[in-house]
Amino acid sequence: MSKRPSLIGGLTLPGAEPAAPKPDAPADRAPLEAPAKPTGRRPRPETVHTSIYLPREVHRRLREIAFTRDVKVHDVIMEGIDAALQKHGHPSVEALKAGAKQEK
Repeated sequence: MSKRPSLIGGLTLPGAEPAAPKPDAPADRAPLEAPAKPTGRRPRPETVHTSIYLPREVHRRLREIAFTRDVKVHDVIMEGIDAALQKHGHPSVEALKAGAKQEK
């Protein structure tokens, strides 16, 4: 039993040349190529990406606070991080950012 032909195999974007099929690919299917990654973002070596897991209700409340204050949830979370740093005797987020900029 053979595979059914792909419905989107022969589709191309307007103005784009159709891709040449691979030698081992069936003639009725054109290969799908991954789109190029956007290059518009600038690298930020001073910033680290991290993820957190929040209980659903906590996330809902953070969104509510952010909406009420017309800010992003990120801003509300950064306020909490700033409070935690200061509570434990560390400089504020802004002071740490300014110090990192001066070191460059």
